[in-house]
Amino acid sequence: MSEVADSEVYVRTVSAERARSRLPAGLIWRPRLIEALDAGVRNTLTLVCAGAGWGKSSLVASWSGARSVSGPIAWLTVNDEHNDPGVFWTDLGSALSAAGVVLRGSGPPAAGYSIPRRILETLSVLPVTLVVVLDDVHRLTDRRVLGGLGRLVRPAPERVRFVMAGRREPGMSLHQLRVTGALSEIRAADLGFRVEEAAELLAVRHRRVPPADLAALVRHVEGWPVGVRLAVDAQDGLFPDQAAEDYLLEEVLADQPADVQRFLLRTGLPDRVCGGLADALTGQQNGQRTLERLAQDHLFVEPVGTGGWFRYHRTFRSALRNRLLASCSSTVPGLHLVAARWHATRGDVLPALSHAAAAGDWQLVGRLAVDRGLPLFSSGDRRDLVQVLLRIPDARLADTPELMICAAMRDYLRGDLAGTATRLARARELLGPTRCEQPAITGVALSIVESAVSIRWDGDMPRLLDVSTRLLSDLATMDVTRGAALPQYRSMVLNDKAVALLWTGQLDHADRYLWAACSATRAAGMPLVTASVLGHLALLDLVRGSLRDADRNASEALDIARRIDAEKRPAIAPASLVRALIESERGRDIEAGDALRQALHAGGEVPEAALAALAALVRARLLVDRGEALGARMVVRQAWADAPPGLVAPLLMSLTGLVESEIDLALGDAGAVLARYGGDRLLLPAELVCRARAALAVGRPAEAEALISRVHTGTDRVSAVTAGVLGALAADARGRTVAAGEALQRALRLAEPDRIRRPFRLCDPQRMQRLAGRQQWLTELRASATDGILGDITHEVPVVAPSAGPLSERELEVLQHLPTMLTAAEIAEGLGISVNTVKAHMRSIYRKLGAGRRREAVVTARQLGLI
Repeated sequence: MSEVADSEVYVRTVSAERARSRLPAGLIWRPRLIEALDAGVRNTLTLVCAGAGWGKSSLVASWSGARSVSGPIAWLTVNDEHNDPGVFWTDLGSALSAAGVVLRGSGPPAAGYSIPRRILETLSVLPVTLVVVLDDVHRLTDRRVLGGLGRLVRPAPERVRFVMAGRREPGMSLHQLRVTGALSEIRAADLGFRVEEAAELLAVRHRRVPPADLAALVRHVEGWPVGVRLAVDAQDGLFPDQAAEDYLLEEVLADQPADVQRFLLRTGLPDRVCGGLADALTGQQNGQRTLERLAQDHLFVEPVGTGGWFRYHRTFRSALRNRLLASCSSTVPGLHLVAARWHATRGDVLPALSHAAAAGDWQLVGRLAVDRGLPLFSSGDRRDLVQVLLRIPDARLADTPELMICAAMRDYLRGDLAGTATRLARARELLGPTRCEQPAITGVALSIVESAVSIRWDGDMPRLLDVSTRLLSDLATMDVTRGAALPQYRSMVLNDKAVALLWTGQLDHADRYLWAACSATRAAGMPLVTASVLGHLALLDLVRGSLRDADRNASEALDIARRIDAEKRPAIAPASLVRALIESERGRDIEAGDALRQALHAGGEVPEAALAALAALVRARLLVDRGEALGARMVVRQAWADAPPGLVAPLLMSLTGLVESEIDLALGDAGAVLARYGGDRLLLPAELVCRARAALAVGRPAEAEALISRVHTGTDRVSAVTAGVLGALAADARGRTVAAGEALQRALRLAEPDRIRRPFRLCDPQRMQRLAGRQQWLTELRASATDGILGDITHEVPVVAPSAGPLSERELEVLQHLPTMLTAAEIAEGLGISVNTVKAHMRSIYRKLGAGRRREAVVTARQLGLI
């Protein structure tokens, strides 16, 4: 080799290695990334930047091979020797020559005339567009080389485009290119395999994997191409973790200095790490800077959010943990304990519990669970908390009262209420009066758990009121520093007291406490408890007859549940039950049935006693609406037979009386209703209208009018509408036609804003239809809105004759099930066909009957005599 001295560089005259990256066997074509590169080279610089194994070189090589017919490409694969300016510029010139670009001048450069300058002048006058590819550009670290490269790129000659691929950004300023929009970037998130690309790779390798398993594989390796390839090539199935981990340990960890290796091994222990936690784990003070540099170097470390947190790629984290266990296993428990205490001091309950469990410090787990963790049962983190508690060895549960409380919660989650009660009693014994040094928070937490899973669940509302009142007093005297969860505990106790006030019938006090609990749970960050509070607030609104307020609060509760993916949690049952009652009042029987089913699913196998009884009352009401009064009576009787003996809830008794009265009236036993609401006791508006219905049924319209005159059009809109309907019927029975029409008009006017329909159908619907027909203004109202209130309450939906042919035999079978509360899946199971077939038949039925929804199809079918 001969070398010629130059004022700026040394020039090497031999041919340099500049071959393009060798493509791996079975490479797949990835059109979305090829298109991204095609679009990128319209700009000055395209940067393909990601860690090891993300397919950077393969992508650029496959793209350049496909694109070579449309313009020259000069390719230089960078190595450590290129940190010598002479080597770099000589090899770049050779790469240009190989691409057909003849450098200006010939032979050795003249004095003062360097190869960089010759390259720049040559590129400035190119007649065609040239792409210069620098692969493994992260290997360039020499400032002289990077400075010269930067001057070549900024600003680049008009007909030159650069593509740089590497594990990190080149050490030259790219800010100007970013600001001017002259920089395109392809990162790991873009390079990661998608499921369809992994499927194509499987086809190339002649492998078959079920789609669900393939999707799980892509998620498992987070799209990392080498991870996907290793799994596809594995002989023993998917997820060859050892091969992937070995690759990362060799390609990433081994390439780092000893201090960085130690940093990675220790900080790979937690799922997420920040600078402070890294400092605690390593004993150093440069954690934040190190994490930022590792992320910039694409060492399988990436930032999470904007709070200074980072996460390691799942496979890399697993490799680091296994290496730490293999090399320094004795340090692992201590590191977990450091992480647990670090998180605990910052109020990060779940990570603290997880690390404490990993360290095997079960007493710390118990203290953390009681001091901070129990409110997580009412959060979206409930499942993760349960997993931690299930790791506590059975033999250690009796060590402390805190661990025994954890044992009680485990039994409760399994539905073992008897076991829960036994564990709580044992925790009370362990706490004992002699343990004066015991933190007060443990006793408070124990009482809260007893209230929630024992007293409230059994339905003893007076006792729940007493206990929650005492607990609020105790909490008010406690120092917040004694327990980090005190705001959450106070919110939970407020909720218990508000619920107790509601079920004991103290509605005004319940209103005040429910709103206080709502504010407290929001401030304490407990959305699931907030949803429970809003559900009970909606029930209070409904009891008072305000459908609009009940609808608003129930909807908000259900929206919260959807946002935190908690639609099947017991806390949602009150809102779902209220939703069922609202839909029932609006005459939407199908929707009411759907809401009732949602409430039953949310309540679980062992729901709260009061809510279980309320669900039975809702079901009984729906049966009454369907004309199945005897079935409704059996449901109510069975509900009270199954209720625990400790169930004491005066409001529930009142609601039961209302449902039983509707059943009695439907069965023609008005005397039972008159006896139930006789005497001089003060009746609620809903009870007044029940008694008025009974009086009207036994032919005492004057008594009925006197009763309904005591129902005012205040907040109880449902009772006011019912009173108006009964007033119209009473006036009609006494031959006062004008008064009947006026009363009915008032009822309609009151009903329309809240879309109340049930009273018109429940109270002698045949006579109601005759009353409506006699009123001209009602006829005009009906004509003005075909789907308005009168059409709903009289079932006078305009009949649309089948326009697309008669119903098929199978469609007629499906039609017979539409008036029920069965879902499409349940209809399919009954008919022995698929749910998709049922849905197709339902769509066809709607089309042929000219109906927009299920209820309209049922009404039209009835008018046509099809059902």
